[in-house]
Amino acid sequence: MKQRPITSKVKRLRQRQRADGSWAVWWEPEAAVVKLGFARADLDPARPTWSVRQAEQMNRQVDLARAGGSAPSRRGKTIDDLIHNYRQKELPKKSQKTQASYNSLLNLISQKWGRALISEFDKPTMRIWYETLYDSCGLRQAVALIRMMSGLFSRAELIGWRAENTNPCFRLKMDTPKPRSRCASWAEIDALCDAADAIGAASMRTAIKISVFQGQRAGDVRRAQADDFSQVTVPLENGGQETVWVWSLMRSKRGTQGMMRLHPEVAPLVAAIKQNMDDGQQYLLIDEATGTPYTEDRFSKRFASVRAAAARNMPSVSSLNFRDFRRTFAMFARAAGINKDDAADVLGNSAATNWQLGETYMPPQFETASRAVMAIRRPEQTKRKKA
Repeated sequence: MKQRPITSKVKRLRQRQRADGSWAVWWEPEAAVVKLGFARADLDPARPTWSVRQAEQMNRQVDLARAGGSAPSRRGKTIDDLIHNYRQKELPKKSQKTQASYNSLLNLISQKWGRALISEFDKPTMRIWYETLYDSCGLRQAVALIRMMSGLFSRAELIGWRAENTNPCFRLKMDTPKPRSRCASWAEIDALCDAADAIGAASMRTAIKISVFQGQRAGDVRRAQADDFSQVTVPLENGGQETVWVWSLMRSKRGTQGMMRLHPEVAPLVAAIKQNMDDGQQYLLIDEATGTPYTEDRFSKRFASVRAAAARNMPSVSSLNFRDFRRTFAMFARAAGINKDDAADVLGNSAATNWQLGETYMPPQFETASRAVMAIRRPEQTKRKKA
């Protein structure tokens, strides 16, 4: 066993060597002290002097609390106070998906720092926590938690709970997680659609094709209303007219509206559903196994079942997630020579244009989005030369 990083004895300071040889150092209050409002605090084995000083400071706070003074949570605003304020004022402005993600992060932050005072945080503390998270949870989780913490401190500055320009998460020089780049091939898309039909999940085949050819997020595909799909007559360049299927939607994440033509591989599927759906059916996609609209959890599980079935004949699909189909659309659009602005009108990444305002706004947005959708083509099969 290597020498302990801290050799001096400090009350409530604990040290333990991990299996990989590194050390964990923390301050741990006993049950009676926990009742006073104190909680475990991780220290830094690489900074023994600082760790000792922090432990001694917390011990003095314990003595003060026992003597009739205030527990640490009573001497100012705590992180839990800030989380409560954020959940009341800021979180409701986010989409449901984002709220669920943020709540998970806020719960983790509360477990770690809930009783800590907002005023006591500094950049070294946040940097050490980032490095600890990096080692124990990985880069993505570390960055996500620090960014969430940064949002909390920005809120604290805004409402006067911290001085302006004192966000301790600012410029921590964190590494940037490598963005996911997985896209589906045509063969993988076909394998998934065939598997969906084979296991009686035709609605999942429709969901996959809508995401691939229309470029929308899983949540917007899952919650698509049947009435959002309709037939309209559009003018042709040669002066004629054509009746086509279109989809008008409100994107849940950014709150942007959009309207686009349905791709030829999607339009027949939607038309068949509209023709055969039950009276009063609200959602386009109905789970065949339950006869009810998809919940987020059931949608994920059904796609996992389709993916597992497809993987028996095409193992590569095992690494695909549903969100990869939106990226696949962008890849196909680029391959077809579509510029970024046109693709952005489909993806919803550009500024919102309200198609309901009429001729001033609808034609450009509809035309550019539809142009990107209709440009996607399967590669032509090369004919073999006869001998």
